[in-house]
Amino acid sequence: MKKLTTIISVLAVCMTLSAYAQTAMQVDSAIVPGVEYMLRNVNSGLYLTRTGTMVSDPEQADSWRFLSAQSPTMLHSNRVFLFMANGGVSGWRLNLTGEAATQEVLASNDTPGAFKFRCKYLLDTRSLSVQADSTIGFSRTQDTTNDWQLVRSTQPNTHLYRLLTAETKGSYTEFTIAYQSIDIQGNPVELSGYIVLPTLSKGGMCNADHILFSTHYTMTKNSDVPSLSDPFDALTFTMSGNKPVMIEPDYLGYGITVDMRHPYLAPDIMARNSVDMLVASHQLLREMNGFDVSQGNIKTYGIGYSQGGSIILAVQKYIENSPNVSDSLRQVIKYTRTCTGAGPYNPLATVSQYMYQDRLSMPCAAPLLVSGLVEAFPQIFDTIQAEDYFSDAFNQADILGMMRSCNYSIDDLNAAIKNACGDNLMSLMMSEDAMDMNSHIMQRLQKALGQCDLTRDWTPKADIWFFHNTDDDVVPYLNTISAYNAFRDKAEGSVSLYTTGIGMSHTAAAVDFMARMILGNYK
Repeated sequence: MKKLTTIISVLAVCMTLSAYAQTAMQVDSAIVPGVEYMLRNVNSGLYLTRTGTMVSDPEQADSWRFLSAQSPTMLHSNRVFLFMANGGVSGWRLNLTGEAATQEVLASNDTPGAFKFRCKYLLDTRSLSVQADSTIGFSRTQDTTNDWQLVRSTQPNTHLYRLLTAETKGSYTEFTIAYQSIDIQGNPVELSGYIVLPTLSKGGMCNADHILFSTHYTMTKNSDVPSLSDPFDALTFTMSGNKPVMIEPDYLGYGITVDMRHPYLAPDIMARNSVDMLVASHQLLREMNGFDVSQGNIKTYGIGYSQGGSIILAVQKYIENSPNVSDSLRQVIKYTRTCTGAGPYNPLATVSQYMYQDRLSMPCAAPLLVSGLVEAFPQIFDTIQAEDYFSDAFNQADILGMMRSCNYSIDDLNAAIKNACGDNLMSLMMSEDAMDMNSHIMQRLQKALGQCDLTRDWTPKADIWFFHNTDDDVVPYLNTISAYNAFRDKAEGSVSLYTTGIGMSHTAAAVDFMARMILGNYK
């Protein structure tokens, strides 16, 4: 699937039109994405509704939101986008559908602070106007009949999300969104993620019968995250006969928060951020595609591999146990099953295994884990920095800087580590103190690792299906064994263990796991 990667944005630049001598509006001064506005025609004083009619009473007018600062010309209001089009023989018309579309938005030279919607069809250029009989028209002339003002809505809705992109295909629709959550310190923050859903018609009603919540595996290059790429997990949507609503977060520190640090494997904040996207997606599905998860038996299934496997198990724990999730919300979510592959559910045991075996097939896992925990648990580490855990050769190569830039892939980072340290050995990567499990800095690290252990302190209610390869060369198999043993006798749901991808590497076994998910085995 191809994201909507090129959207015309004329509001952010200044351009001169020889025919009309108009300039683009400045987004930062005129339009605030996510804020709800009424569209008032200057000449008639009437307001536009999402059915295409004009009304005089602002209480009867509909609220509109611009897609984003990057693509402000996309304007939508509760399941419909404003879409000017020329159908040839049928002439110009205003399409108000679920299909996202763009038109130019130009500052008016006739009315200060007003703007015009303009669209081109071949050599024919028209602007959205209001005719003498108070109906929508499409004017070639430029005057106050096609001037529109933004009026803050008198009845704004509370939105947990704003659209970043929207793309409608024949049988499905894709959205990327910014949604409200919190950062590590508990401060409000907007995170990003990806949603794809089946529809009965182009941009129409959603016809899924369940939700698939997918948490992605370790990514270190920001351009690879779900909202900015074609997520591999999306194959479970395009190739599966299940056709769920699929929801996939980017994670804190990626997507639109790429300038922030990523709390790698810190379960509480990662689970909170993920569930916040799930809740925001419920609102989007209801408003944009008429899909109300509170009605009917809409179950939620979770899948994740590697880092995603750990996060999706943390999501289940959060939904079932967190005081931030009300009983009514749990009933709406209907979390039914976690299918998790090769996740580091017990990171303390994982690090101990790394220290014992010394050689790592994915050496960047160590700095990802250390840096993520130092960010996630500042009260534990105090003045200790992530750099304190690594050797001079490692630090001089600025591996942590490369990792934090989010410009390098896992392969790039692994190669840089090997080049800097001479080999993929923990003993070459780590500082002398970090190789001593009894040192001050390692005592702090072990305490933080203990905070990330998902195998204790809760009784799962939904089903858990564990998948793991006994020959895994990145995430030790003991992670799954310890989690399976911890839950199998006390969990309220079923707990199953599937040994998959025998003889395969961690990466190759991921394909085996995802193939099972593509075939719909999570159900």
